Amino acid sequence: MENQSVLSKYKRQPKIYLNLPSGGKFYKSNPMEKSGSGELPIYSMTAKDELLMRTPDALMNGDATAEVIKSCCPLITDPWDIPMIDLDAILIAIRIATYGESMDVEVPIMGLEEPTTEKTSVDLREVLDSMQGKEWPNTFKYQDLTFHMKPLTYKQSTGFYQSTYEQQRLTGLLQREDVPDEDKLKAFKEGFKKLSAVTLDMILSQVIAIETPDGTESNPSAIRDFFNNTDKDTFVAVETHLEEVKNNWTIKPRRIKVSQELVDKGAPEEVNVPLMFDQSSFFVSR
Repeated sequence: MENQSVLSKYKRQPKIYLNLPSGGKFYKSNPMEKSGSGELPIYSMTAKDELLMRTPDALMNGDATAEVIKSCCPLITDPWDIPMIDLDAILIAIRIATYGESMDVEVPIMGLEEPTTEKTSVDLREVLDSMQGKEWPNTFKYQDLTFHMKPLTYKQSTGFYQSTYEQQRLTGLLQREDVPDEDKLKAFKEGFKKLSAVTLDMILSQVIAIETPDGTESNPSAIRDFFNNTDKDTFVAVETHLEEVKNNWTIKPRRIKVSQELVDKGAPEEVNVPLMFDQSSFFVSR
């Protein structure tokens, strides 16, 4: 047996242990089954991890987040395979392991003559606790069809985000006065076509089979053909269901009390604080 370095005991150790909101479902290899405790050990970020989270290109294509998860959650062998219902919880746990349980947030206060913000502290442990105890519905029934579903993976979601970003750039083109009307019309038609394709692909990525009274179809090509040729009501029903599921899993805003000094100046007594865990600012050293 090789002698261990005298530095071995100074290497990172798990700071916290996480119960994945999904319970480890939807992974090709359930990471929670690899842990003796049934929980995911989470390590703090290294200096290299922090630098990655400050690299705009790596953040845009998801590489930075994937590499940091590999570093801090070694039992997750493929970060791109993470279901999106687990991603926020994993990132919050990494933040807690690295910087502690509280996070300062600048809250814009409306109703005042000048733009004003107030700082508040969010307990990230409470946020993690609020994400537990939910079930992602595997099936959705519409008329005599039963749709078998799975959540988007991080890889799929990143791809759709990049496509949406490209459409936003097209929207900016339509607002420029120096662009001829015919070019704007062409860009609008192209953008609408691509946006429709992205919406369909997002639905198809979450439907893995469709069950009918005559049998079940799981071939992706056949499912795509079905959605391309089914009536609008069926598509809208599936789309609405998936949107409701997404909203149920979205982290709810926190309500905070505004200081009496600002209330006296016309600010509301309480405001909602949306918790958007944007990696570019979420993992900046305090």
